[in-house]
Amino acid sequence: RVICAGLACVDMQLHQATSSGEVESIETFCGETSIGGGSVSMATKALSRLCYGDGDENEDEAYMIMTPPVLQAVVPLCQIGSDTSGSKLLEWLEKSGRACKNVVTKFAKEQSSKDTRTALAVLPIYQDGRRGCFFDAASNDSFTADQLLEMLEASVASPSAPELDVSQLTQEDWDDYQDRVVEAVTPQYGAFLFGYPHLLPKLQGSSLAKVLCEAKKIMKDGGIVAVDLNGVPPPNTISNPKTAKDLQMDPILGAALPYVDILHMNEEELQFLTGFTVQNTPTSKLEDEFHIASAIQLFLKNGVAMVAVTRGLKGCFVS
Repeated sequence: RVICAGLACVDMQLHQATSSGEVESIETFCGETSIGGGSVSMATKALSRLCYGDGDENEDEAYMIMTPPVLQAVVPLCQIGSDTSGSKLLEWLEKSGRACKNVVTKFAKEQSSKDTRTALAVLPIYQDGRRGCFFDAASNDSFTADQLLEMLEASVASPSAPELDVSQLTQEDWDDYQDRVVEAVTPQYGAFLFGYPHLLPKLQGSSLAKVLCEAKKIMKDGGIVAVDLNGVPPPNTISNPKTAKDLQMDPILGAALPYVDILHMNEEELQFLTGFTVQNTPTSKLEDEFHIASAIQLFLKNGVAMVAVTRGLKGCFVS
């Protein structure tokens, strides 16, 4: 079982959008496609597609792979509104695990709120290939650590033991029976994936650290905690490369780094967070790789076990 937590939204893609550059001009587009967006939707979809059992006659033939499920369940934990967009998002999450019926949305559904609206990202895809983004964070702005921890607690809650006549049991036998029942019915989680803390204002710093710490406690042997970054803002001023101590004081990630096993970001986000620069010129390959390795070391010194930095066409740097 794997938990996918963090930011969730509806992505509305506008195809063949025009962009005249005029502030008050009327722009056009040719049709739209709406899908589940954000880290929760993307991770849930990717993991559920690794888990096909019996084929579904309505599934795309390209994904009709008859193999036993790799994962027993994928559990999305996110904050959504009790609105049409929220219902669609839950439907898309469930549909992503249709072949094995292994996506469990009940905990996110139970936490949906009438007091907020589901987040929406409008993504114009321009005729020249460029892409834009208009983002209404909505429910993600109010998503708190306490709400996430409540969902986390519910996801590992085990039912009480069945009633039976205990008059002939010793206390030792009764305790052993209860332990066996709990072991049999309590869900076992192996990984906790958390996405986009920079876009979740109430799940940063000590709040994020608390969530990751509690996630480790409920997983078998501490499990694996992975954090995916997106929306990292550029620094206000150009500064010298940071030190490990500087990174420890980062208001969003610093307190949480000791609980992170795998941290993913792109090359630009690495530069924003550490102050190291990458030139990406034909003659700077070795210098760039040295700077990337040096920047990654700051995270490793703060307790992160593995850092993956994606570099577009240049691949990925993992340490």
